[in-house]
Amino acid sequence: MSRHAKVFVCSSVLLLSAACASDTVVTVPNDTVSRTIDAAVGQEIHITLGNVGPALYESPPEVSSSAVNYLGVEVVPPFTPAGPNQQFQFRAVRPGDVVVQFRRVLDGSVVSVVKDTIRVR
Repeated sequence: MSRHAKVFVCSSVLLLSAACASDTVVTVPNDTVSRTIDAAVGQEIHITLGNVGPALYESPPEVSSSAVNYLGVEVVPPFTPAGPNQQFQFRAVRPGDVVVQFRRVLDGSVVSVVKDTIRVR
């Protein structure tokens, strides 16, 4: 195999590996503690927050940087009588650190706050 062919094959493998890594979804389990999440440019990040009682997390959450784009929120299983699980979705678009602040509100009053840091590489 010629040198150019070897370089082409190696380059192709590296590009495909990077493309596959960016297609994966970073899923953060249902929790109400602040945490740090690592993601690669192009990846989706799904953060699930649980509720107890009638209060809900505001949408959209406060995002400190344009390194991630907010995509939306949905109610996801498991469905419990205690309150809905909300899954917030983001896409990592450029390197940087982002603080996402989720405010849980009831009748206009803040009940609790979760702050997650997303490190995009």
